[in-house]
Amino acid sequence: MTYLTLGQVNIPIGWLAFIVAILYSDFWNRHADLATSKLLERLLYTYLIIWKLSYVLFSLTDFLQSPLSLLYFDGGLKGHLLALVIIAFVLYQKRQVLVWEDGWNYWARFVAIYQLIFYSFQEQWFVVGLWLVLLIVLERTKRQWVLVAQFFLLAWIEGFTGVLAIFQGIVLISVYLKTKQTQYLVVAGLLSLVAIMLVDIENKPQPTTERAAIDLPTTTGEHYRLTEQDQTLTIVNFFATWCPPCKAEMPHLQSFAQTLPTGVSIVGINLTARDDGEKALADFMDTYKVTYPILLDETDAVGTAFQVLSIPTTVLLNTQGEELERIVGPVSEDGLRQLIKKHQAD
Repeated sequence: MTYLTLGQVNIPIGWLAFIVAILYSDFWNRHADLATSKLLERLLYTYLIIWKLSYVLFSLTDFLQSPLSLLYFDGGLKGHLLALVIIAFVLYQKRQVLVWEDGWNYWARFVAIYQLIFYSFQEQWFVVGLWLVLLIVLERTKRQWVLVAQFFLLAWIEGFTGVLAIFQGIVLISVYLKTKQTQYLVVAGLLSLVAIMLVDIENKPQPTTERAAIDLPTTTGEHYRLTEQDQTLTIVNFFATWCPPCKAEMPHLQSFAQTLPTGVSIVGINLTARDDGEKALADFMDTYKVTYPILLDETDAVGTAFQVLSIPTTVLLNTQGEELERIVGPVSEDGLRQLIKKHQAD
């Protein structure tokens, strides 16, 4: 599970884990005045805000067409780089405040809480138990060997070449080398990593199984059958006109549809039985200037067959109608292109 679904609201698990980790740190430090911890906390929030708001800077056209898209999208890699440059500058200005021992305590606690939350939603209870033990030991002893234990646990979970394992190794090196230059570099890198951890394509699509055939009328009065299409891959987006994240992703879907990769098609399926009627759909398509085919699921048969519980939901199908990937929640144009690139390379 990469999203927590509450009604029609999808909350990325990465964001939830991040917030809980910060709140836990705030609670732990409520009676303390640890300047380094407070500095790192502010930098994390600042990084997050810059990365998020950079979407306006780098995707101004999409934002102006759908301001709600700011709630669901971010500045991507460019946003990360912009935030990293600004944070590195602030960190240099505040370098006299930074006490590395407090910093690695903060990092070790943050990693433990993040992993606890994430793997709890994955229901991997043995891994959760290991992280819980390390957290308890950390809070009782604050010994550097906990960092070593975390490193080997991360390496066991994701391999020695995993991003978190690599950065944990860099932290260990900086702790024992104790050079200021190394430590500043590590802090900047860790802040970048935390933001990257929140990107859930943001969404880690989930492999699924064979689904029912798509055979539906379109808004133009024609009939669409997936089995009659020539494309190798088909993106199917389930949506409703009243759904805020559906509105947010529509400019991205339309932009993708205008420059489709070779052998790829895209269709939208309006969950008509769950929507607000024909006029609402017509106004929706006119507002977002939708040009790709929109199918009408008037009896909710296809939505039910595909087990669409939250909207929007986007699935990737092959020519046999088998579902290769699924994304619950809004998807960006870049996310779709990455998804297609992955499967065309297979």
